[in-house]
Amino acid sequence: MKLMDYFNYIEERLSFLAFRIVNRGTLNLNDINIHSESFFMHLLNCIYDWNLYNANAERNNMPGIDLIYNTEAIIIQVSSTLTKEKIQNSLNKIPIAKFNGYNFKFLSLAREVDKLTKKYFSVPKGIEFNPNKDIIDLKTLLVYIKDLPIEKIEAIYNLVKKELSFDTEEQKRETGIAYVINELAKEEFKEVNFDTSEFDIEKKIIKNNLSVFKDIIAQYSVYYTTIQKVYDEYDKIGKNKSMAVLHTINKEYLSNKEKFNGDSLYNEIAKNIKKKLSLSSNLEQFNENDLELYVDIVLVDSFIRCKIFEKP
Repeated sequence: MKLMDYFNYIEERLSFLAFRIVNRGTLNLNDINIHSESFFMHLLNCIYDWNLYNANAERNNMPGIDLIYNTEAIIIQVSSTLTKEKIQNSLNKIPIAKFNGYNFKFLSLAREVDKLTKKYFSVPKGIEFNPNKDIIDLKTLLVYIKDLPIEKIEAIYNLVKKELSFDTEEQKRETGIAYVINELAKEEFKEVNFDTSEFDIEKKIIKNNLSVFKDIIAQYSVYYTTIQKVYDEYDKIGKNKSMAVLHTINKEYLSNKEKFNGDSLYNEIAKNIKKKLSLSSNLEQFNENDLELYVDIVLVDSFIRCKIFEKP
């Protein structure tokens, strides 16, 4: 089963990296793209036995090109932006005199390329570019990796394990919380004036007859600042995610409080929140235990902000 274990780890880590790139991109945080460019250079070299090097070694900010493999005449643009315009713009910028006869490839860091592989592009004379095979995404790489010999897959596994171990538990948790917040904020909502007056948390726990959830509150209330950090990042770019998320959770609470109470009410809210998240295509980036943790943290925050359960 080693082969399956190796491949599953590679798929999980690459998919998680893609999610982080997309999620941080929505916050205008693109620092991870620079590190990803270097990682994918090594990954492509390992997968295809190439000898790519960074184009900046020849010239800073080489137009239209990030990676070069002279022996096989390959040039690659690596980008988290995937549009026809982006690819065409990269093609237009290639220094033809230097790279005449080279094969141009476009690697999408985070999004699937299927819709663009059939598009028409104006390819500069002297450059080889076939959209159907030269626009690459993670799925393209994973399909290729899956059929490689186990020795090669093990080498890729070792590289991925070494290079993508950058996630501390804190970073992983913050990414997971941001995922939950982003998904829950997708529901449309009307402005609601929540009661923001102060209250005693312990008295609220007693009033609502919470025992299991009491322990969850005690354990996860320390992550209040982490959630606030995520909300603040969204607020910087004019996206009030906190109001949308709290509205979604409050609505779930109101629709169930007549049928359930105490810990049973909390369990029902948590179950329904996870059900909403299950509709997301990004769910596979997280295992079930981690997802439960992120949901619990967001619900504890909602409890503290008094959007679920009654005040004392």
